[in-house]
Amino acid sequence: MTGVRLTKRGLLVIIVLYFTFFIWYCVFPVCVLRHVAGSSAETYLMVNASFNFTIAITLLLTSFFIHRCNKIRIIYESSIATSIVTFPLLFVSSIILNLIIIFVAGIFFSIGLLAFFTYFWSLTVSEERGRAAGLVGSFSLPIFYIVSLMAETFDFYGIVMLGVIFSLGPLVIKLLRPEKKAMLTTKKDEKEYNPEKRIILLYAVPWALFSLINATLAKNISLYVLQSIPFSYYIFLSVFQLVAAVFGALGGGIIADFVGRRLSLVFSLTLYGISSALVGLVKNYEMLCFVYVANGLNWGILSALYLLVVWGDLTSKESCAKRYSIGLIIFYLATGLGNLSTHQISQIPLITSSLVSCLLIFLSNIPLISAPELLSSDFRERIKLKLYMNVVRKIRRKLLQNQG
Repeated sequence: MTGVRLTKRGLLVIIVLYFTFFIWYCVFPVCVLRHVAGSSAETYLMVNASFNFTIAITLLLTSFFIHRCNKIRIIYESSIATSIVTFPLLFVSSIILNLIIIFVAGIFFSIGLLAFFTYFWSLTVSEERGRAAGLVGSFSLPIFYIVSLMAETFDFYGIVMLGVIFSLGPLVIKLLRPEKKAMLTTKKDEKEYNPEKRIILLYAVPWALFSLINATLAKNISLYVLQSIPFSYYIFLSVFQLVAAVFGALGGGIIADFVGRRLSLVFSLTLYGISSALVGLVKNYEMLCFVYVANGLNWGILSALYLLVVWGDLTSKESCAKRYSIGLIIFYLATGLGNLSTHQISQIPLITSSLVSCLLIFLSNIPLISAPELLSSDFRERIKLKLYMNVVRKIRRKLLQNQG
């Protein structure tokens, strides 16, 4: 049981697509570009930043026409094109040609990625989107982590083959016969819904701040932690963080559907701000364990809600691609800027990185507090009433058992 009207087949299709797209992104900019750039760290960071900027620009351009196209067909075609473009990396030795191939593959990847997010929107309704996103994240993250670790052990040809295989991953859903149209036809008022730009901005600012901190100051903090503890303990913390991210995605989605988007987002950002401050102020293993668990919960909640849910709540059928592109563009631009500023950020002391991260994260809560709740108030009232009636039934059942 998924707890939502989204069918198990539909859920499986979304999980496969989500996993294959993001594992491809993990393999290419991290592993393939590292091999192509060689031993020069500056070259790698520059090329990685350019790769992320290319994805952001492609997403922006694609958002203007993709709503007119069949999303499943685009996913299939972009998958095949990415694989065809990637394969020559096995035979080309020129660094310039390798970079051109990688950037072209990134363009096709971006088109398919945006098609996937709009397809996810077509299969879900606002009242169930949080739980659907949580289930997708909780199933995908563990496999994503395992494959990422495997990719680190491969040589260049092995990594390229892995990229080719996962670029073809979306074709697997053809066996599941995915729906070409929305399964849920009860999208109440979503076709006419057109939120004010102010509301979009209020939700976009916290995501932009978090993405920028995650790509800059948070990486600096992680580097300090890695240098100050045994590597075996760092792996232990990373596994704990992964487990927390799984529970964060699942729990955050449930809270977002039953209580509201804002509460889940504010809780996540506040927890992240507190943990960021503590890692700089309190230096012991127990506190590091708490920090990594908190960060895992935080990343699980924010990735589920800000990638899959929030933009879907702020859209209609015509503007779906444009809204989802906002969240994705912010993420890739922040990642690119983080790579460009790696050297400068690494000069900042740990305590400064921690406290500045904490301050900016708490400031990011201000727009959320001012923003309207995206989940329907009528739906929240129905949920409260349903929970109340369940409690009453349980009490009545116990009373009858005691009387018997």
